[in-house]
Amino acid sequence: MEGVALQVPDAGSKPAGFGKTCIMAKTLEQKLCSRSLGYSFVRNVFVRPTLRLFYRNIDVIGAKEVPDSGPVIFTPNHQNALMDALMILCTKDRQPVFVARADIFEKPLIIAILNFLRILPVYRKRDGGNSGDNNRETFDLILKTLRSRQAVGMMPEGTHSVIKRLRMLQKGVFRLAMQAQEEYGSRPMVRIVPVGLEYSDTGKFRSDVTVRYGKAIEVSDFYGQYVENPARAFKHMQDVLSEKMKEGMVNITGEPYYREIERLRVLYLRQAMQRLGLDRHNAEHRLRAQQTMIAALQEYGQTNPDGMSALCLAVREYLTIIQKYSLRDWVVERQPYSLAGLLVQAVWIVPGIPFWILGMLFNYIPYKLSALASRKVKDPQFVSSVQFVAGMVAYPLYDLIMIVLMAVFVPCIWGKIIMPLLLIPLGLFAYQWYLAIKKLGARFRFWSGKRNQNPEILKAVEWRKKIFEIMDRLEIRS
Repeated sequence: MEGVALQVPDAGSKPAGFGKTCIMAKTLEQKLCSRSLGYSFVRNVFVRPTLRLFYRNIDVIGAKEVPDSGPVIFTPNHQNALMDALMILCTKDRQPVFVARADIFEKPLIIAILNFLRILPVYRKRDGGNSGDNNRETFDLILKTLRSRQAVGMMPEGTHSVIKRLRMLQKGVFRLAMQAQEEYGSRPMVRIVPVGLEYSDTGKFRSDVTVRYGKAIEVSDFYGQYVENPARAFKHMQDVLSEKMKEGMVNITGEPYYREIERLRVLYLRQAMQRLGLDRHNAEHRLRAQQTMIAALQEYGQTNPDGMSALCLAVREYLTIIQKYSLRDWVVERQPYSLAGLLVQAVWIVPGIPFWILGMLFNYIPYKLSALASRKVKDPQFVSSVQFVAGMVAYPLYDLIMIVLMAVFVPCIWGKIIMPLLLIPLGLFAYQWYLAIKKLGARFRFWSGKRNQNPEILKAVEWRKKIFEIMDRLEIRS
């Protein structure tokens, strides 16, 4: 799902039809305006389990504070295409309607699938024609969904980006919210829920995600101002929502030092949490520590530009070296290594080879199909979305084939029962075993480089030491 700015038509404008992008609009309207058992089944049986396998950790903050009923508009920051919508679908028991760019609504089967998933088409200005009029039908359906006291999800930034920064919010979400609120006047009813999403790596399998739901914003609080001056009310709502969204996400505004700050908030996170007295196992604390560190670095860049330039130089030099030797920061952090210790680790890995082979046998084909499906994707933010969807289809089909083959060819009745239960655990073991091999190789490379007095490896150690000395002197406060 690519982020798109919904061009909300003015109230009273003449509707334009979906054309080929809408089928059986009346039936679709009925589906969107009520809860669907089929939707719940697909989400709970296929989407949620797959999402929990795709990501290593999904930390959810504040979900209990979100209304379980009534008209709600979820407004997440947009970093990772379809995955952003799935995070809301699978971490809160609502069935929100989302929008996606209209050019993917081309074939009847795709239209049927997207409509089932409560995804509607929205036209962008670059698609040609009058995008406001073309979006009239989508807008009407979303408005009716809210008036039926259901949920809607909108990406108020209008487009996605890997840059960890909140972009200017589009005003379509506020027009939509206020038109849904009009029949209730100043009585509380429609709510906007700010959502902060933070991915440790938007394109990596088994990475981590934090989903933070902020306190709902009552649209009725702005209704009086809306009656007097709609433009001023929308601007006020835009400012409030922006601040609420920033509270739940990583937001780096220091343009000259963006890349260095983005890396430092990860490199120094454990030390920052210790200095702040925060619990590293608490997702809210981790987010707060990163936000505090970012604020301190941005202030440092303003008050001491020479010191910030020296820090950024050290970060750039350090990252250049470790990337050249395919190392990660933890490899340098956990030194020193000994040959005996590395050999012991290698011996411990050897017994896992048979299980790795079984895991590959049971999972390699769907894993490879998912990887191939995303190979031609040009937009990096679409990679994980394509892999996820392909995997959600390929793995169940392949597992079904494997279960049938086991039922036919495995002679032991216990084998017929136990082996299908091991398909997914063995696949995860095979992936973790593969990572263990890569990590061991990285340790060996670092140990060898340091033992042979490789000047770049030695320099990397010095650069890291300098980075942490500067960070230790930085004033990081809650």
